[in-house]
Amino acid sequence: MKNYLLKQYNLHHKLYNNVLDGFTDKETNRRLHGDQKMNHVKYLAGHLLNTQYGIGLVAEIEIPVKWNDLFAAAGQSEAKDTIEYPSIEEIRAEWNSIHKPIQNGLKKVTAGTLKKVPPKPFDALWDSLGEQWTFLNHHQAYHIGQIGILRRGFGKTPMSYE
Repeated sequence: MKNYLLKQYNLHHKLYNNVLDGFTDKETNRRLHGDQKMNHVKYLAGHLLNTQYGIGLVAEIEIPVKWNDLFAAAGQSEAKDTIEYPSIEEIRAEWNSIHKPIQNGLKKVTAGTLKKVPPKPFDALWDSLGEQWTFLNHHQAYHIGQIGILRRGFGKTPMSYE
């Protein structure tokens, strides 16, 4: 199971970078057609970054969480239009800087580790770190897909899998 989850984790790293290619910082702050019911790309990119920190917990590594107040998970944050977010380049740089440490930690995760109960508050959501990792991988794919749809709405080429 671990090897499949790790392959998916690595695929999401590539797709995250690919789906953000070609967006300007200004574009990432705009909601498609001004629709307040839709998240903007920057919020989704930051929210995905926040999820990486959760995957870091599975890898049992500690990474200082940046911008949690802006991008927190589980309904604790939402896209806003009247605040200053970090640039999309800063968000992407943070994503890319933590990828390798998390990846290396995930490679070392044992079956016993994956059976452990997640730390609070995640223990209320999942019975094991393996379940947490599985869900967070799905969560990554879901939001990368949302950005992919927004790409098309902004008139950009489809996301590349290359």
